[in-house]
Amino acid sequence: MMTFFLTGVVVFLTHTLEVITGFGCTVLAFPFITWILGIYEAKVLLAVLTWVLGAYLVSTKFRHINWRQFGIIVTLVGLGMPAGIYLFNHFPSDTLKLFLGIFIIFTSVLQLKKEYGGLDLGVTVPEWIYYVLLVLGGVLHGAFATGGPFVVLYATRKLLDKGEFRATLSLLWVSLNTFLIATDTTFDPILSNIAAVATQGAPMGQSLLNLVWSLPFLLVGIFIGEVVHHRVDAALFRKIVFWVLLATGVFIILANVLHIG
Repeated sequence: MMTFFLTGVVVFLTHTLEVITGFGCTVLAFPFITWILGIYEAKVLLAVLTWVLGAYLVSTKFRHINWRQFGIIVTLVGLGMPAGIYLFNHFPSDTLKLFLGIFIIFTSVLQLKKEYGGLDLGVTVPEWIYYVLLVLGGVLHGAFATGGPFVVLYATRKLLDKGEFRATLSLLWVSLNTFLIATDTTFDPILSNIAAVATQGAPMGQSLLNLVWSLPFLLVGIFIGEVVHHRVDAALFRKIVFWVLLATGVFIILANVLHIG
C-alpha cells in the first residue's frame, strides 16, 4: 500500500506541473518512480499516464494547437525514436543520462538568466541546431519516454503563446507515446493483461495495478494544474518552464549519481 501511495504522490506533483506547462511530468517523475517500482515499471506507467493526460489536454485545448509547428516537431522527433527504443533495450544508460542532465542544467541556467534580465551573449544560435535537438529529443523519448527537455528548447522559440505551447506539446506526447506503446516490446505485458482482464476477467498484473492506483492522483493533478495555468501570465509561464527544466536536469544527475534508474 505504501508503494502505491508514494507512486501516487509523485504522479500528482509531477502531472500537476505538466498540466500547467505542457511538459515535464515524465522526466521529473522518472527517477523517483524508478526508485519505487523499477525502471521497466516506471517507463510503462509514466508513458501510459502521459498518454492519458495528453489525450485530455488535446481534446479540451484542440483549438490552440499550432499544426505547422506540430508537424515539424513530430517529424524530427519521430526520426530519433527508433534509435532510442533500440538503445534502451541493448545499452546501459548511465553515461547518456549524465550528459543529458548536465546539458539541461547548463541550458536552463542560461535561459533563466536571460528571463531575469541578467544575460545577453549577443550570439545567434543557428536554426539547424534546434532541429538537431528535436531529433535527439526523439532518441531520448524512445529510450526513456522523457524526450521533453530537448523538445522544449525548440518549442520555447516557436510557440510563444502559453496556450499553443501546452496544447501543441500535449498532442506531441500523445502521438509519440501511441507509437511507443504500440511498437516497444516493453509494453507487451500490460497490453496483454488489459486484454485478458477485459475479455476473460483475469486478475490485474503489477503494471495495470500501478496504473489504476495512479489515476485518482492524476485526476486531482489535472484539476489543480488547470486552475494554476489560467492564473499565470506569459512572462511568469516562461520562467516556470525553465525552472522546471532546471529541476529535471538536477533530478537526472541525482538519479544517475545514486544509481536510480
